[in-house]
Amino acid sequence: MQLTLKQYQIARLVIVFILAFCFANLIVLKNYFLPIALLVLASLVLMYLRKKVRGVLADERDYQIGGKAALLAMQVCSWIGVVIMFVLYAFADKNIFYQPIAMTIAFSVCVLMLMYSFIFKYLNRVK
Repeated sequence: MQLTLKQYQIARLVIVFILAFCFANLIVLKNYFLPIALLVLASLVLMYLRKKVRGVLADERDYQIGGKAALLAMQVCSWIGVVIMFVLYAFADKNIFYQPIAMTIAFSVCVLMLMYSFIFKYLNRVK
């Protein structure tokens, strides 16, 4: 079974729609583990369908632009997180809940930057 690029894109949209519908229902029912399993299953289905596509899905230029976009998104997200963290720390004496939120944002930004560094080093060694 071979798919055209258009058929693959339609299948991907249908899978995303079904996932969103299932996630909404499962979260309302307070089931938090089944969405993870569904996400893994949907990813496997999409990878299988992607291998069945005839034609070119992306070229080298698309990957280069995607890499630049990912780097910029990571940098912008980090800067916004740091600014929000400092603002929340500045107002921590007004509301006691601001400090734990600021700490959570600070650690999230640190984890994001560490993950980026490790993934970059790994991919740089592999290629």
